[in-house]
Parts: sequence; structure tokens; C-alpha cells
Amino acid sequence: MDKEALKQYIENLIARGSKPSELARRCGVSDAAMSQFRSGKYGANDDNLAVRIATGLYFYENSRNVVDTVTSYRQVKRAFEVARGKSKWVCVSSRSGSGKTQSLIDLYNLCGDKGVVYIKCRKWSSRKFLTKLAQAMGENVTRYMDNDSLLDLCIAHMNSLSSYKPVLLIDDAGKLTHSAMCTLIPLYDDTLGRMGCLVAGTETLERNIRRYVGRIEGYDEIDGRFGRNYITLLGATKKDVIAICMANGVQDRETAEEIWGKLPKVKKQPREDDPRQVLFADDLRELSGMIDNVVIRQEISNGGAGL
Repeated sequence: MDKEALKQYIENLIARGSKPSELARRCGVSDAAMSQFRSGKYGANDDNLAVRIATGLYFYENSRNVVDTVTSYRQVKRAFEVARGKSKWVCVSSRSGSGKTQSLIDLYNLCGDKGVVYIKCRKWSSRKFLTKLAQAMGENVTRYMDNDSLLDLCIAHMNSLSSYKPVLLIDDAGKLTHSAMCTLIPLYDDTLGRMGCLVAGTETLERNIRRYVGRIEGYDEIDGRFGRNYITLLGATKKDVIAICMANGVQDRETAEEIWGKLPKVKKQPREDDPRQVLFADDLRELSGMIDNVVIRQEISNGGAGL
């Protein structure tokens, strides 16, 4: 693991408003251990500590620097603010690579209190989902707990944080099984007005919910909990793409503009009250790959020049 990159990631979060003590809590380490890791003064071998911190902060090597002015990021941030501030349930359903996950993780890490819970889903049954959710909240789970007990545990945890205006971030929700999706109904009902929830998934999340309304039990209620409204992320404008490039190692604007020129783009209407259309690149994962290729070429070129 690139520990220096992890340390820089932590310092960037703190510079943008994260509290070191809250980051330590989320990683399950002491404030002292976090401080010593940041300063390089941790006495023992810090490999295991680094893995624990990286896991707690959802850090992975070669992750790009977040640019919080990018259009898709601002959309996710606004959805987050609405969900938390008004204790509403909001659903973002947008194509893979549009920036959902990195935006959610960044917002989770930037929040300086325990009122924000993040979970990234897999193809889980209801029991697996509720178990993982309770563990993400920091609750102890035993194998003797049934689904009702797990659900009650999660509900009680979030209701106990009502003074923090808690919000639950459920990422990759489209991977959940039918039984797991249906647990969202009592979770909504029993935290009503006390907890917000931002659910995110690919475009198939909205498509499947709408398709099953009136055909499979529970989906009409799930659709209703989201206000029968789904947010699609716009992606990144030319200005956004250049900012992302420059923040992630591309050394000159001309190269950044070349990257923009190579990206597939779609004309979209950002505002309903304005008929003007704007070009957006909506696959930020492809953009990330292009940036990596440029940075690698720059490093090889610079290394060769020094021989």
C-alpha cells in the first residue's frame, strides 16, 4: 500500500474540514494512533494500521483527487444536503462511472460527526444487508439475531442520533435482492422525520423499481418513499474535466483540453427553465483512465530525461 498517498488523502480531508478524531473513530483506531500515523511516528510496524485506516475511509490506491466544483459532485452534494437537512429519502439513479461512489465517500469522510453512515452494497439478502448495515453503524451483531432484531437495532441506532440530523448513504443499492430492498420500507416508516437517506445506484435501480411497481409486492411502496422521483447525474463539462485533469497530475491545460476532445460527450439541458444545452462527459471512469495514461507518460518522459 502507498502509505504516503494515504497520509496525503487524510491531510486533504482535514484541510477541507474533516476532524481527525472523527476520522479515527470511523477507522476504529485511537486519536493517538491516527496522529502518529499521520506524522510517521507510529512506533510499531504500521502496515496493519494503514490497512485499517484505508478500509475505514474507503481509500484505494490510485484514487483520484476529488474536485468539488464538478457538476455531478455538486448534484450529489445537494441531494445529500436535502436528505440530511429535511430528513428526506432521495434516490440517485445514474449510469456507472458518473461519479456517485466517489462523491458519496468524499461527503461521508468530510462530515465531522457520527450522524452519517455509509454502506456500499453487494448482491445481499435481507439478513446480510441488515447485518452489514448494523455493523456500519458500529453496532455489535450476534448470529442469534433474526431479521426483525437486526432491523430494530438499526432503527434504534438512527433514532438515537436524531439530534444530529442523521443520514444513511446506501451505495450500489441496485445490487440488493428483492428481500433486502423491502427492508427499506420499515426502515423509512420507523425513522420518519428523524433520519434522511440517500440511495444511489446505476440506471437499472430506477428502471427495476418502476418496472416492478404493481407487479411485485413492495415496489410501489419503495417508489413512493422516493417520491417517485429519481436524480440522474449530468456528468462533467469541459471546465470540470480540465479542473479534474489539473488536480490529478496533468501538467498543462493543452493536454487537459486534448483529453476533453477525446471523451465521448452528450448534449444535455442542465436546467428545466433554460432551453440551452451543454456538452457533458458522463463517464468519469473513462476520464480517470485517460488521466492515468497521461501521468504515466509524463513520469516515464521525466525519468528518461534524467538519465
